[in-house]
Amino acid sequence: MKKYDERETLFSRVSLTKDTQQYKEFYKKNKELQITDDSQRQFSFRDVLRKDESYKNLFFPLTKNNKLIIQNLFDMVKRQHVNPNRIDMDNGFSANIKEIGKYYGATSVGIARLNDYSYYSHFGGLSNSLNIDNYGEEILPKYKTAIIFTVLMDKDMINRAPHFEELLATEDAYLKVAIIGSRLAMYLKELGYKSMFDCSEYYLAPLVPLAYDAGLGEIGMCNHLVTKEYGNNVRLGAVFTDLVIGYDKPIDFGLKEFCKECKLCLSNCPSNAINSKTREVNGRQFYEFDDNKCFGMWINSGTDCGICISSCPFTQGVDQVKLDLIKKRPEMIKKILEEHIQKYGRRNNTKNSLDIVKRGARNGD
Repeated sequence: MKKYDERETLFSRVSLTKDTQQYKEFYKKNKELQITDDSQRQFSFRDVLRKDESYKNLFFPLTKNNKLIIQNLFDMVKRQHVNPNRIDMDNGFSANIKEIGKYYGATSVGIARLNDYSYYSHFGGLSNSLNIDNYGEEILPKYKTAIIFTVLMDKDMINRAPHFEELLATEDAYLKVAIIGSRLAMYLKELGYKSMFDCSEYYLAPLVPLAYDAGLGEIGMCNHLVTKEYGNNVRLGAVFTDLVIGYDKPIDFGLKEFCKECKLCLSNCPSNAINSKTREVNGRQFYEFDDNKCFGMWINSGTDCGICISSCPFTQGVDQVKLDLIKKRPEMIKKILEEHIQKYGRRNNTKNSLDIVKRGARNGD
């Protein structure tokens, strides 16, 4: 199997400085990406948010220090020594780990076995906010277990995609991911186990495949993890550790069949980035996807879009009793979709601003 390589991800590609050695080496191997990547290179999409300067001056600082907080959490975990007096645990402690993750703030928690192909082969140089320059460094697999967790995002904010509230929801979730991950990693170090957490500024591995392996959901047409309860309205985090406990297995609640009938993320995508054609990556089904087109929407909107999240019926809530029947009764998918469209139309698109970004908003206004 081919290892994932963080250098091939869009954000790593467009962060390269033109005509540097790293740039030349990458596009010598990936010529087909160069022209489109160059048009989006080192672009701060937030700068083009269609709001006046007074709006930006008031509300951009809401998340300005998130990366600084994450940096301090990351440094704190790295500084902590592993307790030499290890506490042994059996497989059954996996249930405790899941409850501890939820206690720290996770929405759901799963546990997956790591192998060499779970990891990125090399870092993509995306950890500058942590004062780490790691582009091209090889990632050496040294952990045995991934504890994967979800963090639910604010649906009222997500349903305002692609407007500023959506960006607030994702930024807040990424910060919560770092807080939960750092606490769980430090807890495991106290118990005597090497641990490190993935967050928005530092990834040892792509998390969607691991979340699938850990039974937290299935991979939807949008290529996000889709959970039964909250759709793709979640952000993922992980803690990597040498603790070995009971592992979870992938689940199949009928999402492949559902996506084939639904396609609302595809039909609502303003940049036509989503495709219904499937592709296999390391034994898992993903869908064809144009990341440059997707990022083009970010650049046009000044946010990270989120329309595919608000479009998913699972994000808005699917009757779990009916959902449990779709594998045996395919007609139930059409019934679920009919009810969804009757209630929300093609997607739940809330246009009025939330009070948090209304200047001088008062209760009831």
